[in-house]
Amino acid sequence: MTGWRWANVNSIHLTLRFLGAVEAGVDDVARRTWAEAVRGHGPFQLRLGSLGFFPERGRPRILWVGVESDSRLTALAASLERAARGLGFEPETREFHPHLLLARARRGERATLPEGFAAPLEAESFVVSEVVLFRSVLHSGGARYTALERYRLDVAASED
Repeated sequence: MTGWRWANVNSIHLTLRFLGAVEAGVDDVARRTWAEAVRGHGPFQLRLGSLGFFPERGRPRILWVGVESDSRLTALAASLERAARGLGFEPETREFHPHLLLARARRGERATLPEGFAAPLEAESFVVSEVVLFRSVLHSGGARYTALERYRLDVAASED
């Protein structure tokens, strides 16, 4: 596979809700709202799925790995979406498709995909135990992420 700029392993994350620019005056209220939206959701396990790319037609620009759908993940994302709308953020218009961004095509290069790239990955499942609010700042080498808040998933909620 040539023509790809691989994501830093420390920056790989699953986006539950992208917010865009957030005004400082909204930030404190929003952080309390995110904590409330996460409350009642317990830890759960996820498993990686198949590799894919965006856009679906034409020259690939983003290489990603899907995350197998889980009702608890979908419910958590829906809670955060409702919270975002309640704070006045524009509704997300795209359907939630959980994935991890692995690489971006290098500018001016034709990124190639390996044969059989859509096959499911053989990976152990992993436990999701927290939601992290990140700030992302774009730089020439890609986005840099800073964790602003960590919201632990409620262990008691998973025992119900």
